[in-house]
Amino acid sequence: MSQTLRDYQAESLARLKANLRAGVKAQVLLMATGSGKTTVASAIMQGAQAKGNRAIFVVDSLELVDQAAARFIADGLDVGVIQGQHYLTDYSKPIQVATIQTLRRRWEYMPDEIKPAVVMVDECHVLHQAHEEIINECKHKGVPVIGLSATPFRKGMGKVFDDLVIGATTASLTQQGYLVPAICYAPFVPDLKGVKTKADGDWLEDALAELMGDADIVGDVVENWLKLAEGRQTIVFAANVAHSRLLNDAFQRAGIKSAHIDGYERDLDVRTATINAFRAGKINVLCNVGVLTKGFDAPETSCIVIARPTKSLMLHVQMIGRGLRLAEGKRDCIVIDHAGNCLRNGLPTDDLPQELDDGTGTRNLDRKQREKKEPLPSACSSCGFVSTKHKCPACGFAPEARKDVDVIDGELYEITTANPKEWTPEKLARLYAEFLGYARERNYSPGWAFHKCREYVGRAPKATKSITAIPPSEETRRIITHLNIKNAKRRAA
Repeated sequence: MSQTLRDYQAESLARLKANLRAGVKAQVLLMATGSGKTTVASAIMQGAQAKGNRAIFVVDSLELVDQAAARFIADGLDVGVIQGQHYLTDYSKPIQVATIQTLRRRWEYMPDEIKPAVVMVDECHVLHQAHEEIINECKHKGVPVIGLSATPFRKGMGKVFDDLVIGATTASLTQQGYLVPAICYAPFVPDLKGVKTKADGDWLEDALAELMGDADIVGDVVENWLKLAEGRQTIVFAANVAHSRLLNDAFQRAGIKSAHIDGYERDLDVRTATINAFRAGKINVLCNVGVLTKGFDAPETSCIVIARPTKSLMLHVQMIGRGLRLAEGKRDCIVIDHAGNCLRNGLPTDDLPQELDDGTGTRNLDRKQREKKEPLPSACSSCGFVSTKHKCPACGFAPEARKDVDVIDGELYEITTANPKEWTPEKLARLYAEFLGYARERNYSPGWAFHKCREYVGRAPKATKSITAIPPSEETRRIITHLNIKNAKRRAA
């Protein structure tokens, strides 16, 4: 049985339909984690089936096939599956759930009478060449294509899709109570010596953003977890497999029930068993690499530990999104960011790009130019034999995997997004006074403090002339640093 749509879901559908009537053939619907994008997809599928049309819902992993099919069947849809020799294979069904891997091999052999009148692409930011070929054929034949994604920020998506419809953001869902708020802790940047400055004495935004790009993990992961989030169901994002295993060992040595999983495990039953143990509460901390960034729902997760630096807004949003879903007794999600990603890429409720990328990045390169290069030969550190293999073919020596992550000492500080409703006249006046104090240090005009107040809170105090400058606190200095990095990211976009 279909569900009643929330207001923003119904509005999203209306905007998609309006675009179709306006001639937009391929569009992306941005739906943040926890917004119910499968509910919207099901509503579109129900509309197609009711009109006697065929539709395909394309997913990019085996784990999502059964999940999507089960949901559509529960909503009363007549569903077949295109994936290997799946037990639900039946091309006569009007609604098909397909993996892109299988659909790629079978698409050109499918007769026109069973090809869809509507195509939906789940996680459409994961664009394979097969996606692009199918989408281009659909556009040529006038078949509507709708992509779904919480993070449609990939380079060149605007060359494949024609428009972006913003249905629900993390900020709007948090404000409406559909997601829990995130409490973010990240490294403070107290020493800015050597960072280039502009003519007005302020830091050069690009240089400041570059400073935040260093691949350092600040603070002890286990120690900070015990201090900030002990007992919470926690997902840890590590830099690579070796790093994840080391973190898992550290949690276990501290007597915490933890486990490691990665995207390279061939035995899916082992990975599934570990995830189920985490969801059942038998495992408290789940360290991972390449598994839990998308297509994974565990609403009981109330802490995210980020121990891998990234400049990717897409990955950043996906990681934090794993902890924002509602669950019984859950009031918030603590994000412990050891890599400075929240300063580099923004807080969960920060503004997101309003348009698809136009392709001025790596997607413009020829595919062959982006293929992995063959590894260069090197000498075995044990016997000197030269080869391209990790394990020496001559003596069998295999060097230990490196973490590729430097851990440095440092404190983590809470960072928040200002809520104008929480700023009393007294608090706002103090913030303005500290901004004035900072402006005096830098020889800025008082107008700088006025504009920074408006940027951070949304308004400035009414009687600014009666407010006297005071030295800025460390918290206010951190706010200024965050605003400068945010502005640098916006200018670089």
